[in-house]
Formats: sequence, structure tokens, C-alpha cells
Amino acid sequence: MALARLGYHFSLPSLTQQTPQLRGAIAVAGTFKTPIWLEPFLWAAPKKKTSHSKKRMRASNKGLENKENVTQCPACGNNKLLHHLCSHCYGEIKNAHKVAN
Repeated sequence: MALARLGYHFSLPSLTQQTPQLRGAIAVAGTFKTPIWLEPFLWAAPKKKTSHSKKRMRASNKGLENKENVTQCPACGNNKLLHHLCSHCYGEIKNAHKVAN
């Protein structure tokens, strides 16, 4: 930890001790004075680095799923999603509308 190299040593209060007393903007826990804005960062720090394998295992269920709602367009035969317009037929209608205007 970078702060440990600078000579800062943190001692977190145990559960048996009373809650830290507030003096201005400084929380006193034992002999070390921790700034109140720094406390949430000290509590949320992970103990060890998450390995590549653990990260990949956690992300393994985020892949794409196969779509089961794909059908053929009755007009042109291209693939389309159920309850959606066929992109090929829509393009033809759009071009015909541009030519008409």
C-alpha cells in the first residue's frame, strides 16, 4: 500500500470498542487519526487482487444467447424477428416512398 511506504499505519477499531469519537472533521480510533472523508475508502479496499481466472469465471455467464424468435418473412423469404418488419421489405417501401415524393 502506498500510504504504508510513507509511514502511515492504519489501525481499524475492533467491534468490542466503542464507536470513534468525532473531534471536528477527524475521527479518532486508538492512536491514529483518520480523516472522516477517508474512512469509506479504507473499509472498501479488497484484501487481494482478483485473479484473471476469477474475473473470467464471473464474466462467463454474460455471453450472447441464441435467438429463438427468428422467422422467415412471408413476402420475401428473408430472416426477420417475430412482430418486426423485415428490413429488406422496409427498405423497398422506403425507396418507393422517396421516389413518389
